[in-house]
Amino acid sequence: MNKFKILVSLLLWQGAVYAQNSTSILLKNATIIDGEANVKPRIGSVLIENGLVKSVSYTPLKGVKSQTKVIDCTGKFITPGLMDSHVHLGTADLTDLKKAHATTDSIMGNLLVHGITTVRDMAGNAPFLAACKKKVQEGKVSGPDIYYAAQFAGPGYFAMMGNGRKGEVDLGTTSWYRAIKSKADVKPAIADAKNAGVTGIKIYASLSKELIREITNEAHKQGLLAWAHGAIFPSKPMDVAQSNVNSMSHANDLVFQQIKGDTIEIGAAWAQLYKGLKLDTNVRDQMLLEMKKRGTFLDPTVFHAENNKMANAALITRRANQLGVKIVAGTDWIFPSKNESIPLLNEMKLLAGKCGLSNLEVIEAATLNGALVTGLNDRGVVRAGKRADLLILNVDPLKSLDTFDKPAFVIKQGRIL
Repeated sequence: MNKFKILVSLLLWQGAVYAQNSTSILLKNATIIDGEANVKPRIGSVLIENGLVKSVSYTPLKGVKSQTKVIDCTGKFITPGLMDSHVHLGTADLTDLKKAHATTDSIMGNLLVHGITTVRDMAGNAPFLAACKKKVQEGKVSGPDIYYAAQFAGPGYFAMMGNGRKGEVDLGTTSWYRAIKSKADVKPAIADAKNAGVTGIKIYASLSKELIREITNEAHKQGLLAWAHGAIFPSKPMDVAQSNVNSMSHANDLVFQQIKGDTIEIGAAWAQLYKGLKLDTNVRDQMLLEMKKRGTFLDPTVFHAENNKMANAALITRRANQLGVKIVAGTDWIFPSKNESIPLLNEMKLLAGKCGLSNLEVIEAATLNGALVTGLNDRGVVRAGKRADLLILNVDPLKSLDTFDKPAFVIKQGRIL
């Protein structure tokens, strides 16, 4: 590390120490990467007050309060805090709650150290997730903000899963894991899920297209989002998209649209895939254009797919981006509890390297789009009035996404960590 870098690091450290109890911080002379891909990065300054971005200025600021702590970020880069749009923090063995919380607390701390300030949890034990969320909100543990889902599926799915898991009550009977048999089940089930604190309903498996549509419509009526797998089985991906869900997870699932018939049987479909089902590009494009028309986000989980030898995920995601489908960065992968590299970085690098997204588009997928798919309008960009969830980076992320592995500083709700 040269003398200039040492000096900058010391200045940042000094500013960070003094800023801990300050409600006003000025991050001066950084290259600001807004979070929206079509906004050109520029050198400017970010003023933080009371946990929010007070202003973003691209000209010298005047009238800065004397009590404002100024951090010279010359040569640094500021982005919004990252968001992993597909995690599972509440699916571990909960027999020993104390142990489960200790492990999850460590995972959450590692998420935050690596710049992940918000997560969308795609279904787990709601009381456990609510407790984790509360601990973070109250400052008892360090971690990202958590927004979680209830998982709805047909009774056949829960029967297949053995109607229970160690450490939990029977699956399919709780507000967060609910078996849906008919339309009559939907309204009260969604009300129960809402009371459990969920942000969205995860539409998972063994549901007809009529029930998918009913769940989606009722979720929206009750102020919740509808997040679905790409294929619900026996329902096909086009059935899911035409139900107006807010997002579809797993790009690889979209290949099942090309299987003949009005419905698909899960075992036969996966058997075809592993025998080498060739991607029909015409069917793929029809599917993606439907998603674009309806504003449906794609949660491709490319890292997950690559680890399971599903090459179609990257091909579909590349085409989705070309056609203008909005993409989010989610992993559906296990996060380490120690201070180790995170799978979200792998996902981001694959979005760039295999799926053709520019680094600005990757950053948008991991910031702004993650916020939008979760219904959050208060974060995801570096703009006045938004939450001050920010990263200060040493290296230009437009040249190397690896810089996200070790942010110089993480700022969450105006507090430098």
